[in-house]
Amino acid sequence: MRRLVAVLVVALLASLLVACGGEPAAEQPAATPGVGDAAPAPPAVEEVVADRSPVEPHEFEPFPVDAEIGLPGALQSRLDAGQPMIVVFYDSTQKTTDDQKDIVRGVTETYRGLIDVVSFDLGTYVTQDASGAMTVREGLAQDETAAQVLKLVGPDHLDVRFTPYVVVVDRQGYITWRYRGISDDKNLEREVLRVTD
Repeated sequence: MRRLVAVLVVALLASLLVACGGEPAAEQPAATPGVGDAAPAPPAVEEVVADRSPVEPHEFEPFPVDAEIGLPGALQSRLDAGQPMIVVFYDSTQKTTDDQKDIVRGVTETYRGLIDVVSFDLGTYVTQDASGAMTVREGLAQDETAAQVLKLVGPDHLDVRFTPYVVVVDRQGYITWRYRGISDDKNLEREVLRVTD
């Protein structure tokens, strides 16, 4: 009787083991995908690199001085003295003006005495038509500073097509950084440290 019970228990366990998947599954041959079974290729993803000032080259170049009409006195005196400076071109009618001024003020307060700020409100000197061409404002045709600013921001020199526009100049009178649009305070601070070190 014991043998019969033992055989029945073993048979029961074996059937339970088979029912629960105890036997190894036979290997299935890998299915060969047909032409119609291929999954479509994922769409190409264009990598977007954050670049806040995409057309402004970061080249080490001398600050442009027009041989015929020169530079505004505030710029020329600092270049002659070898004073590092931040040159800011803005338009007081734009909402971004206050934001850019706050960023520049925050950075230069930290480094007071090491770098000067020279700013020009382009709206007071020039007008811009729909094509982007700038001309000296009426009544300023004889103003030497207005003519110098117009020449400086023109396509032959700095090519300022959008304000605010920030330029950092080192002791040797070279442009080390330029930025079109509202500059980031950390980037501006890094550039100030670079030219004042």
